[in-house]
Amino acid sequence: MLYDVVLIVIGLGLVAKGGNLFVDSSIYIGKALHIPRFVIGGTLVSLATTTPELVVSAMASSVGDSGIALGNAIGSCICNIGLIVGTVALLTPVEVEKGDFFRRAAWMASAAVLVVVFTWDRTLSRPLAAVLLTLSFAYLAWDYLGIRRQRAEAVNGEAPDTNGLTKEISLFALGAILIVVGSRLLVDSGQSLAAALGVPSIIIGLSVVAIGTSLPELVTGVSAARKGVPDLSLGNIIGANVLNLYLIVGLSGTINPLTLDRFTQFYSYGWLAVFFVAVIGLVARVGRFHRSGGLLLVALYVIYVIGLVIVPFLG
Repeated sequence: MLYDVVLIVIGLGLVAKGGNLFVDSSIYIGKALHIPRFVIGGTLVSLATTTPELVVSAMASSVGDSGIALGNAIGSCICNIGLIVGTVALLTPVEVEKGDFFRRAAWMASAAVLVVVFTWDRTLSRPLAAVLLTLSFAYLAWDYLGIRRQRAEAVNGEAPDTNGLTKEISLFALGAILIVVGSRLLVDSGQSLAAALGVPSIIIGLSVVAIGTSLPELVTGVSAARKGVPDLSLGNIIGANVLNLYLIVGLSGTINPLTLDRFTQFYSYGWLAVFFVAVIGLVARVGRFHRSGGLLLVALYVIYVIGLVIVPFLG
């Protein structure tokens, strides 16, 4: 147990340092290439920060553990909105460009609907998983074309300033590596401690592993808020959720068909809907996230986690 605690401390240090590198380099890359921070967050940063979820879910699926594979992806989406967007909004108000937000939110909502529909009989077959995986590539292609269009509009014939860009890309890669390694240490140690308590794998996936693999998004979010660029974090969260549902669930189900129990289907899917409606509703109503909205999201997340502990025993 002491060994696991030491690894957790080391992992936290690596994740914290990687998060700082991540945010600084992302801001520079966005400015140099004339790409809005929200868009950078939804593409480059979200691809990197979802790497831990991708690795953990793919490995879990390869050994036939659907609880970890699916619970990690769904739990991470819930954690991203409830804990991370909520925390960032508590730290600083987040201004939202509604057009970009709702376009990405439409991808996020459609991904959630398809995952629920495809697993309605509590299984995800390889063919349906392949559909989700294909849609993840469609999202990335849509994103790439959108970036090219926005760059063309922003630059308006002016060549981008690429001085120092190679160095910043290297720092971004280093930050990603530190975050992935640190997150892996945290997840492995957290799983080891949770397993010693005899907790079912789906509960571990929805809680310990989901929070552990969402640490890159959390560190990025806190760092972005501290540096006065919370819109980078919001773009990261929306993009990460799209990739969690399309790419990670799709890849996991393609490796091995996934199965889920009644608790996962109704409890986690129900809360996923609550958080998606809450985050989209807050933006639609006021166009920004402020402290009251952040408090609401964090409070909902606390209730969700308490339910994870209590509800299985009631059944």
